[in-house]
Amino acid sequence: MAKYTMNVFTLIENDFDFGLDDYPIFDEAYRPILNKSILDYYFMYEIGFETPFLFRHYLRTKMNLIMPKFNALYVAQTQILADPLGNVNLKETLGRNIQNEANNNSTSTGNNKNLYQDTPQGNLAQTAIENQEWATNLTLNQNQINDNSTSIGNTTENYTKHLIGNNGRKYNVEIYQKLVSGFESVNQQIINELGDLFMGVL
Repeated sequence: MAKYTMNVFTLIENDFDFGLDDYPIFDEAYRPILNKSILDYYFMYEIGFETPFLFRHYLRTKMNLIMPKFNALYVAQTQILADPLGNVNLKETLGRNIQNEANNNSTSTGNNKNLYQDTPQGNLAQTAIENQEWATNLTLNQNQINDNSTSIGNTTENYTKHLIGNNGRKYNVEIYQKLVSGFESVNQQIINELGDLFMGVL
């Protein structure tokens, strides 16, 4: 029997709406599980308010305030349990663009001279012949060739590496077990957060 207000089990027997159907939760399928845990724990406790309607108001308010942080813990546990033997999940993407430019310039010059001397009938000194002081025909050819070329090349490289597995160190399941042994379960933490909504006596 309740001494001061009303027991939770009495509210349950009267089909009371506790207002636990709209607080944020990581997975809707888990809502009835969490709600049952809360009501089961406080089944024999008296509510800490004069009326059930005030109790429902503050219960809903409290759940809306605390659930975002606990949802993050739920999600973290879900991810760990999805791959309990792995502790590495890394994705690395590398991109590289290489541009090559080459300029080639070359110049070649050629000179060609053709000299034809028809020795005259008169005497001609040897030095005059050697010094080309006279000529019957003389042809001079000069040419220059310029060659300029430019080549440009582009190379694009993309590389993606995705590592999933275990690096030989700690397993996620070991970390999870350490968390469980050092802290209460998320459900129990939520239940503890709601303690100030109930009377401190049974």
